[in-house]
Amino acid sequence: MRKTALLAAAFSSALVASVSLGYAQTLETLKVALPQKGNWDTGIVEFGVKAGIFKDAGIDVQIVYTQGGSATVQAVISGSVDVAMQTGLLGLIGAYVKGAPVRVISAAMTGSPDLYFYARSDKGIKSLKDADGKTISYSAAGSSTHLVVLSMLDMAKVKARPTATGGIPGTYTQVMSGQIDIGWAVPPFGIADVNAGKITIVAKGNDVPALREETIRVNFANAESLTKKRDLLVKFSTAYAKSLDWAYQDPKAIAYFAEGAEVTPDIARESRDKFYPKEALQPYEVKGLDLAMQQALEFKFIPKAMTAKEVAGLFDMITPKPK
Repeated sequence: MRKTALLAAAFSSALVASVSLGYAQTLETLKVALPQKGNWDTGIVEFGVKAGIFKDAGIDVQIVYTQGGSATVQAVISGSVDVAMQTGLLGLIGAYVKGAPVRVISAAMTGSPDLYFYARSDKGIKSLKDADGKTISYSAAGSSTHLVVLSMLDMAKVKARPTATGGIPGTYTQVMSGQIDIGWAVPPFGIADVNAGKITIVAKGNDVPALREETIRVNFANAESLTKKRDLLVKFSTAYAKSLDWAYQDPKAIAYFAEGAEVTPDIARESRDKFYPKEALQPYEVKGLDLAMQQALEFKFIPKAMTAKEVAGLFDMITPKPK
């Protein structure tokens, strides 16, 4: 009797293992580039992975981190990743015009409510008016931070020197060591220092009125990957939208955010609630494309004036709108 029970238990365990293995084998792998690890907006994919949303959609998400801007675009162009998140639209327009195999699959950030620029509080730089002759940072050429810096300086008629400084932690080091006068960041990074009076916010991305209703960053795919893996990418985009909804509803998202950014839950919650309104992250519509084309010409991302219609092939929006 005991032998029969043991055999039944062994068979049951083998069956469970077989079913589990079979389920794992049904997952399709998708390589995803995320710029700037630790941000709320780029973290939506990470949150969805931890919450099991992508797994439920049959997707094994493999994440690769980049420094943003051209590095992210190049990762997609080379085919080392299938899709990339939260990347500056102007840089993609410039790449597409040059023949790069990139396709925008969804909006990522409308306006720039998360981006802020800061200086050491002991430097006396309190606003852009104090920035004449000073260095002001952005992440990389073609990034959304690049666009915002150029737009802010143009609006304020300030002759500061835009300087690429890479990622957020490296930029902070350069600011605090005096190599750069004005740094860039997005919450939660630096918020504790702002609250403590160590650094002063000089300007914010949404200080430029024209940018508030313009899609600044998008999610995009390699054109070949989109052709060969279209169904998978549609599943991914749908799961991404579900992850976005989940992140604003479930308190676990704040815990994941705090853990990934190495900040307290209070700082994580303050950062999300003050700097990341959910409507700004809507993935369904790219807004202000005519303005983006004007900016692409003005800031030399494209060699000649072009219309939105001339770059229509860049856009293949695949995120289904909720009914």
